Amino acid sequence: MLTRLLFGKEENLTRKIYFWNLCAGLMISCQSAILLLVVKRAGGDFAGGVFVILYTVPQMLAALGAYSMRDFQVSDVREEYRFHDYYTTRVITNILMILACAVYGIYRGLSAERMIILLLLAGYRVTECMEDVYHGEIQKRGRLDAAALSVTIRVAFSTIVFCVIYGITTNMILASCGMTVTSLVIMLLCNHAMLSVYDDIKRGFAGGRIVRLLVVCFPLFLGAILYSYLVNAPKYSIDRILGENAQTLFNILFLPVFLTNAVCQPIVRPTVNQMGVWWNEGKTGRFIKAALQLGAVIIGINLAVIAGGYFFGCPILGIIYHADLAEYPMTLAVFLCFGGIAALASYLAIVLTIMRKQWFIIAGYMIGYLVSLAVTDRMVKAKEIPGAGYAYGIVMGAVFVTLLVLTVIGIILQTAKKEAEEPAE
Repeated sequence: MLTRLLFGKEENLTRKIYFWNLCAGLMISCQSAILLLVVKRAGGDFAGGVFVILYTVPQMLAALGAYSMRDFQVSDVREEYRFHDYYTTRVITNILMILACAVYGIYRGLSAERMIILLLLAGYRVTECMEDVYHGEIQKRGRLDAAALSVTIRVAFSTIVFCVIYGITTNMILASCGMTVTSLVIMLLCNHAMLSVYDDIKRGFAGGRIVRLLVVCFPLFLGAILYSYLVNAPKYSIDRILGENAQTLFNILFLPVFLTNAVCQPIVRPTVNQMGVWWNEGKTGRFIKAALQLGAVIIGINLAVIAGGYFFGCPILGIIYHADLAEYPMTLAVFLCFGGIAALASYLAIVLTIMRKQWFIIAGYMIGYLVSLAVTDRMVKAKEIPGAGYAYGIVMGAVFVTLLVLTVIGIILQTAKKEAEEPAE
């Protein structure tokens, strides 16, 4: 039954891919907003501020668990690595992610209760990261719709379970445990259904190529860690300078920032495999045309998001979260603009991954990290909540400009290489 639900008929497959990928992206992006809403309503502003930090740390360290391999795996059109290579590597990185969360909790001196919540939320990210390696393989086989539907089901049910348990008990440990167990069960059931269709996918552990794969993807992982830090740096700064109540208000305003990326990722992701084929076949012109078209789509979507956010964002968020946001419509619009810049930077990182220019990504995010160190705390101290958003925009602007320049350089190098090889042929 589950297999029929996930795969169904192959009619209108392209439409299904975009629809379910959009649903999955929106579910993932809205999850933190929904959870924060429930915690804030049931437990108050202080509980909301505590939850934000405990939820954010595993979210950031999920970059270690996933190791940013998905786009690399999908664009591996030459089958340089097999599925069991990716699977084994993902098991290792998820163990490291759990250990990293534990070390963070010990370093911060978290209470036993908060440490348990942190590790349970880290366990939730493990299910997410292990699911992702299967979905990368399914995507390569042309059924991204099944993978995206699986994500939609898992995130929706695990979110509902958390909300129901916390709403009844206001116990964050029980709610986090319920969410993680639900996610694990659904992930296992959906993966079993997928393996029944693609029974040639072998989950056995590999040995020989793991170190090489870890080294090759290390720049992608480091870039993801830096990106995640840059996204969350304003929250950390507010936590240090302004406290939990300000944290809650900032997150209400900041949650829609990721809407552009949530809408655009489902449009970008299905193109990764085809763009990888064009790049490897030396069809640079088609690759550039596709890259420019997708960039224009992201800009167009962001303009629509900014307009909607300016006119309707604060009233809607104010009603949902019982917060007075009357003075923040322009602040929210500016935040949403910065979200578009971040979406473009994230897209360029995918383009550079397809181009196998992983170290270029590190350069872009390192520039952003240095800018973040210089401006974030200063902006928060000077402008408080709006200042945190402005700092985010400055940082993401620096990342975007750097990655854009490096992408152009990479294309120029590829074109020069192609021209140099033509006479020899």
